Amino acid sequence: MKILIAGGGTGGHIYPVVSIAKTFIKNGDEVVLVGRKNSKEENIYKTHKLYTRTMESAALEFSPKKFLKFVHKASIGIKEAYQTLREEKIDAVIGAGGYVSAPIVFAAITKNIPVFLYEQNIVPGRANRLFAKKSKQIFMGFPDIYGFFDTEKTVFSGNPVRKEITNIKRKDALNFFKFDDKPTLLVLGGSGGAKKINDVFSKIIKKLLLKSNIQIIFITGERDYQTIVKKNKALSQRVKIIPYLEEAEYAIGAANFSISRAGAMTLTELTKKGVPGIIIPYPHARDDHQEKNALFLKSKGCIELIKESTLSESILLNKIIYYLTHPDIIKTMKKNTEGIFPENSEEIMYDKIRSEINE
Repeated sequence: MKILIAGGGTGGHIYPVVSIAKTFIKNGDEVVLVGRKNSKEENIYKTHKLYTRTMESAALEFSPKKFLKFVHKASIGIKEAYQTLREEKIDAVIGAGGYVSAPIVFAAITKNIPVFLYEQNIVPGRANRLFAKKSKQIFMGFPDIYGFFDTEKTVFSGNPVRKEITNIKRKDALNFFKFDDKPTLLVLGGSGGAKKINDVFSKIIKKLLLKSNIQIIFITGERDYQTIVKKNKALSQRVKIIPYLEEAEYAIGAANFSISRAGAMTLTELTKKGVPGIIIPYPHARDDHQEKNALFLKSKGCIELIKESTLSESILLNKIIYYLTHPDIIKTMKKNTEGIFPENSEEIMYDKIRSEINE
């Protein structure tokens, strides 16, 4: 079987594709990945030695100038999609969300090639909503509690998480940062960082160190890294401030508690590793999907949700101190992470697709 998987943009779209692709390859299938030329996804796919083809694509914008750009790029992308399907002789296509996937999914549908969709968030993106009726099955990272899709097509697979994240031992993760076996807080805003979280947290680090024996891993994103480091010179060895960490398993594996945005993959990785925390959704996410992701986990009792509009230094400091001084509550929240998401999500996808294609 030869599978084409299209997806990209952010790390949350890219890394699950890598996991899915490797599962098919492990089972003896051929895989073609599709992304944009000179993009983050192309670089990461090639780093993992995965066969990759590129094509043009663009986000749908409604201002006259941007709409014309979209039409131009989309027409090129669809032409390239037909060429790729013809040359590669694809048996099935997986659209992994985002506008990157739209041209190839459209072309596959018109050529009657079986299409499967994969949606990371609890609120699906435009591309997946657009093509849902023509797809064979739709794999959901979160359960479809809002009823966006046909229940007969929907499979709650969960989001594929790299084995390194679930398998890492805390001792090895702590050693990576030269940390002791003490309570460890992970602060991150997703692959690009989160300005509001960065601004507020960077102002309370010294107070946290004075009021607790905590260790801190602060992943800032490239944009704010230098500014934050300058503001926090000469901090103790209990704090590691880094712009980005490719080996995310070490940060997640070391953490007892976290502060983060509510991207689908960030939440999935933290939850599957049993790391509860304070979630501050990005308020400008399309369809408010980050807050809805977080509300689902809040209903399970494993996170606290704080809206960015109410976030302040005092609120965040007091919340962190509260949890640090109530380890029993953290223990309960950790327990509540168990069983929320299916294990071996990529294997669920593989088995369902293989079964559908072989019918």
